[in-house]
Amino acid sequence: MTIEVLDTDAALWALAPEWEALWRRVPDRSPFTSPAWLLPWWRHFGTGQPRVATLRQSGRLAAVFPLYVLDEETGRKLLPVGAGLSDYQDVLAEPGLDLSPLLHAVLARADGVAVCDLIEVPPGSALHGLVPPPGWSMRWSAGSPCPVLALPATVDAMADAVPARALRKLRMNRNRAEAAGGTVRECATADTLPGLQAELIRLHQRRWTAQGEPGVLADPAVLGLHHDAAPGLLHAGVLRLEVLRAGGQVAAAIMALLSGPGRILFYLSGFDDAHAFISPGTLLLGAMLEDAVREGRREAHFLRGQEAYKYAWGAADRMNATCRLVPGTNP
Repeated sequence: MTIEVLDTDAALWALAPEWEALWRRVPDRSPFTSPAWLLPWWRHFGTGQPRVATLRQSGRLAAVFPLYVLDEETGRKLLPVGAGLSDYQDVLAEPGLDLSPLLHAVLARADGVAVCDLIEVPPGSALHGLVPPPGWSMRWSAGSPCPVLALPATVDAMADAVPARALRKLRMNRNRAEAAGGTVRECATADTLPGLQAELIRLHQRRWTAQGEPGVLADPAVLGLHHDAAPGLLHAGVLRLEVLRAGGQVAAAIMALLSGPGRILFYLSGFDDAHAFISPGTLLLGAMLEDAVREGRREAHFLRGQEAYKYAWGAADRMNATCRLVPGTNP
């Protein structure tokens, strides 16, 4: 077993092929641990100071723990690569590995770092088993709530998971849409991805502008991340970007990410108020949930945020966690 800490951008990019191969081998892999997501994030938000711990067994890459150094006015800190835009921050590792040595290796190269914050760690992550190195202490606290809907075994059993009121609304809007001429769903392919992503961005930003706020995609770096990451995520088989057309116009768009064989993560959405009569966002989300059930997925994750519509579909909060490590005994 060999542990190495990569501390240059060149070393990080050179790891990409092995990183991708490891990600594909891990059964319950998350899109947020994929190089298809994290390397574009690094391109737009990286500090030039990666501290990415890798573990090899018999020469084969078995774990990647991607952290980086951020210099702030209050001092230097370690954070996970993907911070801020990854709803789940986790390590990528083959099952059964002890990850504490990777953390120890990074902290040994702390270079004046005063705090290490492991943020938005999902339930069940192997990071919950970390043991701090000598001279460091750690404290866990609550992170963000991420509502999750447990999916039934069949579409016919949706009433066992989704409140009756939400299903009535779905049926009513399907009837309205049919009476108005029907709707058409389209899922992005390599050829159609640029155009459909542009529609998603347009609708998402329109909603935020209507509320008098800039919205996350108003940040050029965030927009650049999405443009760069989407083709790789689609190629990896984890991006599901769909639009719903009504009257020939795009009325709603949803970007979802597939996480392992059992979960769908709803990441970004938007809809056109001009079609509010048929509630196109509801129609598209309902159809995507039914598809997820047909595929045998067990859970629909609505990710961070406590918007009312998530609970209207029957989702319940599942809490992320945050771990702070500091030198000494009082984190």
